[in-house]
Amino acid sequence: MKNTKKTQNKTSKTNKEQLTTSNEQIGQQEVQETQELDEMQLRTLKADFAVHIEEVLSESCSSYECVLCDDHEIGILWSFLIDDTISGFIGIEDNEDGLGIPTVTTGLHLKDISDFDRDELLSLLELNSELINACFTVSHIQEKTEEEPEPIFAEEGESIEYNDNEEENEESMKTKEILMIQCKIPLVSFDTNDFTGVIQNLMVQSDMALNQNSEEEE
Repeated sequence: MKNTKKTQNKTSKTNKEQLTTSNEQIGQQEVQETQELDEMQLRTLKADFAVHIEEVLSESCSSYECVLCDDHEIGILWSFLIDDTISGFIGIEDNEDGLGIPTVTTGLHLKDISDFDRDELLSLLELNSELINACFTVSHIQEKTEEEPEPIFAEEGESIEYNDNEEENEESMKTKEILMIQCKIPLVSFDTNDFTGVIQNLMVQSDMALNQNSEEEE
């Protein structure tokens, strides 16, 4: 009888271990399935956003272009032009290294501040405290300052040496500093139909802040 009881205890212990192992495997599988579901949901949100925002951009803008797609060929960044004068961008950021909450960033190019000195730049950035759910930033844009060389036509039997000097190519590029205003909204909360309202809000806030700054300097 004692031997029988010992055997039963060992069997019971083995069953518990198997059950624990099985539960752990099931738990890991559930976590993995949840993560995969989250990725699928995020991909679906991005795809829906891409379709809807392009419909809105086609109606609200003079022109637009998708300039960046993700690994699944889903658009995540667009540049646009409104009334042939107002340029900007709208795009999705995953923020994996930050809060981990995907956001939609909308930005407008305001003016060239390449010639501003340090005090003027600090004065502009101090205006961020007066903005609501928006901020001024500076974007560095490269533009070519020299005209493209005219094409060279070789005579029969003549060889042409092409100058492919990277240093000269870099010298022909000038960096401009462009003042921008932008805002971020969680992807799940962004309504593509509010695009025009977001743009108007950014324009009004930038005009008020910059005009006030100009009056204070005078």
